[in-house]
Parts: sequence; structure tokens; C-alpha cells
Amino acid sequence: MKTLKYFTFYLLLFGSARVSFSQKNVTNQNLFWLRFSNQTNFKNSKFFLINEVEDRRFYISNTQHHTIQHNHLHYKIKPNVDVALGQTFSWQNPQFPDANIKLTVPEVRPFQEINASEKINPKLIFSTRFRIDERFIRNNNGTELSDGYKFNMRYRLRIQYQYLIWKNGSLKISDELMINSGKNTNFFDQNRIFISYEHKFTKNTSSEIGYLRWYQQRSQFDTYFQRDIVRFSLFQKLNFPLKAKSTL
Repeated sequence: MKTLKYFTFYLLLFGSARVSFSQKNVTNQNLFWLRFSNQTNFKNSKFFLINEVEDRRFYISNTQHHTIQHNHLHYKIKPNVDVALGQTFSWQNPQFPDANIKLTVPEVRPFQEINASEKINPKLIFSTRFRIDERFIRNNNGTELSDGYKFNMRYRLRIQYQYLIWKNGSLKISDELMINSGKNTNFFDQNRIFISYEHKFTKNTSSEIGYLRWYQQRSQFDTYFQRDIVRFSLFQKLNFPLKAKSTL
């Protein structure tokens, strides 16, 4: 686990540095994201299911940028390691809030991932995730949709540190690097650095607010988006089957 921790750290550090030094033309944007995530745990089982929906919007005129839905089934190999199969549905709106053409481009994205974590000390937890996306993006000419889909693979590596600051609160910092493979696509996709605070209200309910800095390469090689994002998340856990309430 220690070898994986150091390898992922240096790989993400190298990827982040590469992005910073290669940028030439950068467009800055401000957004906010609203996310709801539900985890269903199955009694006496190593399986659990996560369903997520996220609405991403520009601050300017409260314009919608992107809608994402994730559904993924996990299997615990060990208490601190799990693998998952998932399906994402995506609806991408224009990359600029003042775009004249309001075309929404759908995407279907199967994915696979592995998650691992390690408790470094009673207050500090290290975790990492490796995900592979198979992206089927609807063909379009910029003004209207056309038949068929463009396909490419995307590889995502994320590391995260979580520090418990009191009984119900924790600070998180993470870095995620995404790269592509396939025809007519850039090798580098994006890099996300995220800092957040999560507060646990009950055993099964918590919320998180954080700041995300998102670097993304545009279709032209030397042009980038730099997005400053505030993300608010609500997390809910359900245990299935549900316990029946006593009528006595």
C-alpha cells in the first residue's frame, strides 16, 4: 500500500506540473456544483451501491453547464479495498454561459474502478482511486446532434488525504489526473485539485462544502479552461433491508 501511495503521489505531482508549465491560452470561469450521493449497503453482503446526481452551473445568470448521473456497484475485496462497475449518463451544455447556440450533448459512459484506503494514524486517512471511463459522446456539428457516437477511453487517478478534526468533522484534500486515449483526442484531459470540509450530522447523513480548481485542455492543444468551483454535497446512507419499526 505504501508503494502505491508514493507512486500515485508522484504521478499526480508530475501531471499537475506538466499542466502548469504547458499552459499558454487560459480561459477563467466560475461555477458552483450541487451533488447528492446515496449509498445503499446490503445486509451481510460485501456489495454496496452508490447513486449520484450532480448539477453544475455557471455563476453568470445561473446558467446550466453540465448534468451528471453516476450509478456504481461496489464489491469489497478487503475491508479497505473495493472494486466497482458503473454507468454514467451525462448531458453537456455549452462551455460558455453566453453561447448563442444552446446545444446539449449526451454521453453514455460505462466505467470500472478500484478504491483503496489506509489509516496512517487515528486522525489521518489516505485513499486512492483508479477509474477507467469508456466514453460514448453523441456526434454533433456544434449546432445540432447527428447519428452515432464518438468513442475514447479515459484514465483517472485520484489521491486523497482526510484529516479528522473532531468527532463529526473532517478536512479533505485531493488531486485527480485524467488522461485520454483514442483517435482525434488530446492525451491530457484535465486535473482537479479539491479542498473541502465534511460534517457528519448522523450516522448515515453528512454534507460537504469545498473548493475545486479544475484545469481542462480544450480541443486546441495550447488552450485551457481554468475553473474555480464551489461544490456542495449531501451524502446519505441506507441499510437494506430496512429495519421494520416496532408497533408495540
